[in-house]
Amino acid sequence: MKKFLATFLASIFVLAASAQDAVMSSWPYLYPEFAAGTVMLKDGRQFERDMNIHVAKGRLHFIDGGNIREVDGNDIVLVELGGDKFTALDGNVVKVVGDLEKGYVAVRTSIDYQKLNETDGPYGTKVDAGATLSVTTFELTGVSSSYTELLRNRNEGVQLPLKNDYYLVAGGKVLNASKKAVENSLDAAGKAAFKTFQKQNKIRWQDTGSLLLLVDFLNGQ
Repeated sequence: MKKFLATFLASIFVLAASAQDAVMSSWPYLYPEFAAGTVMLKDGRQFERDMNIHVAKGRLHFIDGGNIREVDGNDIVLVELGGDKFTALDGNVVKVVGDLEKGYVAVRTSIDYQKLNETDGPYGTKVDAGATLSVTTFELTGVSSSYTELLRNRNEGVQLPLKNDYYLVAGGKVLNASKKAVENSLDAAGKAAFKTFQKQNKIRWQDTGSLLLLVDFLNGQ
């Protein structure tokens, strides 16, 4: 458990220093710049490129000869980028907090479309149908496009809010980070142990450090 918590604290520091709180529709990436990273694939290959995480598509993008390419999420074992580690769940690239072998919390950062489409848009701006359409259109672009052109237009469009979805990966299971999902994964004895565990630990379902305690619990079931 100490290892989980140490990894969590280190990850929070890096994330606070490098990731964005919001993105532009013309730059829907987790980080403000493409940075040197390494991706390891299921067939044993690995390569290093300047990379970024496309939050609208949940994909890993990299620069290749001045163009942007995409890695098939189903081929990814591990991505190391900017001090953070990522893997793929259901083809979507997710941030890993914890031990990839023993259990971890997975965090998927994506665009909060519900907030985007509210009458009052993010940061006090008004969002109309045209703005929403431009975001949807961009989701289908980016791959094989010019990196230089992307940089040139990175401050265009509308600013987009982000959301984080949390998952628990432990004991060979992938669970949504929710009380109901955990209870449904346990047998009668596990449910009783979980009830005791909750009395001893106040779980915050969108707090990575708190969820790591739960990962440790699930590994013992």
